[in-house]
Amino acid sequence: MQCTLVDKAGTRAHNIFAVNTFRISLAAAVLLWAAIPAPARAALDRARFESALVTARDYAADRSLMFYCLRASTERLPFVYAGLQSDLERAVQKMKAAGASPRQSAEVVQTVLSSVRFYGAQAKDASLDRRCIAKDVERSSVDRKGVGRPLDQRPPYDQLAPQLRDK
Repeated sequence: MQCTLVDKAGTRAHNIFAVNTFRISLAAAVLLWAAIPAPARAALDRARFESALVTARDYAADRSLMFYCLRASTERLPFVYAGLQSDLERAVQKMKAAGASPRQSAEVVQTVLSSVRFYGAQAKDASLDRRCIAKDVERSSVDRKGVGRPLDQRPPYDQLAPQLRDK
């Protein structure tokens, strides 16, 4: 099944704004990483980095489900977009504090942004509808648990930079 964005001015403008915001965030993250002196940019070990990529893919799948389940909620959908951006920024900060290289951080951001799917308000998929109910997506998105759990609170990100937890 291929879902496309609804070609309505409001929804399309909102999606264009979200994509542009993600691109700007990615560019800012890369520029910030480039400003770090080379000795301070030691890469994460391979095992932790691979684990971070797996978690990023899982997170993207959960966010995609949230975008589907909340696609018709004009009140909540903008916060799902904003949450995605905020989650990525916090995850990159934790990676930076843990010694990730700029390339590793960029790869995590690319993994999430290239994997997340966006849906128009009229999209229909019975299997996704069942998953919305089974995973209680509406509640999870509010409680920030289950599919709504932020990226930086999922393993291994939750252990990368404990000093950033309260910030």
